[in-house]
Amino acid sequence: MSKPKLGDLLVEANLIDEVQLKIALEEQKRWGTKFGSTLLALHFIDENVLTAFLSRQLDMPCVSLNSLEIPSRVLKSFSRLQALQFHAIPVRLQENVLHVAMVDPLDVDVIEQIEQETGLRVSPMVAPQSSIAESIERLYPDPAKEEEGSGAGAPGAFPELAREVEALDGLGSYFTGVNERLDEMNRLMEEMSARLARIEAAVEKK
Repeated sequence: MSKPKLGDLLVEANLIDEVQLKIALEEQKRWGTKFGSTLLALHFIDENVLTAFLSRQLDMPCVSLNSLEIPSRVLKSFSRLQALQFHAIPVRLQENVLHVAMVDPLDVDVIEQIEQETGLRVSPMVAPQSSIAESIERLYPDPAKEEEGSGAGAPGAFPELAREVEALDGLGSYFTGVNERLDEMNRLMEEMSARLARIEAAVEKK
């Protein structure tokens, strides 16, 4: 029996509706983003609501990454690139089990990929997306940005600005595409309203 999908569970709990589910799935397919991240980007659900729902629904611990001390040997289970790719942070290693904080612990493909690349069995945990993103920058600093920051005469504000630009760069095209589609929907609605107005005027004349 296949595991339930996040979208189906959220619809059943009335946290999103069928229309939002369809839109999110279309955007996910179009841009290749994670489903949970897509819902958050579309503002269909609050990240804290999503995290609390998953923790309760799946009887899974919700981890606070900001206050958690993670041993360096555990962090070495992932590279920076893997953490960004998986949208996940390794939290604890017990024997052959790696406990991993994830935005969507129902993402079987990501779990299987982590297990293949680490050779460890994954036990997923839940964490808010913003917390994971902040922890990646804190725990896996970009070496190239660090070198730029330590260069002679490099202004102190530039590395911080570069990190912010880097964090937004990956989602830039995604939000641009969403905005373009929303603009197109608004244009079509305006055309429909104009047509209805013309029809009503014609009926009144008769």
